Amino acid sequence: MKLATIAKGATSAFALVAAFPAAAQDEVQLLSTWSYDPLYAEGWSVENMFAMTEIVDANGDDIGDVENVIFSNEGELLGIIAEVGGFWDILDTHVHVPWNEVTLENGIQRIQIPVTEETIDDYDVFGDYAFDEQVIDATDTDETQPVDDDLVAGSGIFKATDLIGDYAYLSDGARYGYIADMIIQDGAVSAIVTDAATYGRRGYYAYPYAYRGDMNRRYEIPYDPVEIDTLENFDYEQLQSRLTP
Repeated sequence: MKLATIAKGATSAFALVAAFPAAAQDEVQLLSTWSYDPLYAEGWSVENMFAMTEIVDANGDDIGDVENVIFSNEGELLGIIAEVGGFWDILDTHVHVPWNEVTLENGIQRIQIPVTEETIDDYDVFGDYAFDEQVIDATDTDETQPVDDDLVAGSGIFKATDLIGDYAYLSDGARYGYIADMIIQDGAVSAIVTDAATYGRRGYYAYPYAYRGDMNRRYEIPYDPVEIDTLENFDYEQLQSRLTP
């Protein structure tokens, strides 16, 4: 399935508008029942994946890096965007790979994908998309295919980088630092990690993922200032997926 394209003049906010549906989502989890222990034991960090994960082919050869991760609005992990091929005497190519075609090795130390030097020509991004902005929708995430490095997330999905680095807001509208990371557990977003130093809370804090409906193109942590003060710092040193086996 070929992805849709839109004119270069479209705004990047398109992805965020599409990522926040009008209908409200599940009930908010009480922070009094929230524990980091399952995250530490079973979760992995998207930012850690960007920094440390190697992309390998079926032969185990290092062929690239993870550039992005695609999720449904409900938080389900749909696929990754890998940058591969620069060392094959061709230009780097960005390829979307469905999560069910990805094989994790040694935690998130390595990811094997079904792209090799022999098949890389099948994933030539340039031809159709050189002069257009490319949009990927939920229906496009079920197959391995080339994507543009400036890919826009369309209806029903979002990219990790659509949230990471953006501001987070509390339920009362107060700006609460920025989103530093996402913790994945059992194939879905389990927690959003914030850096709240600008709010006056030093360190990182991991809140249950809660995709709310009317967020005005922004991610809202559905808690008020009194509730967030009950949460302790998130300790990355305890995240088992960071450790080399």
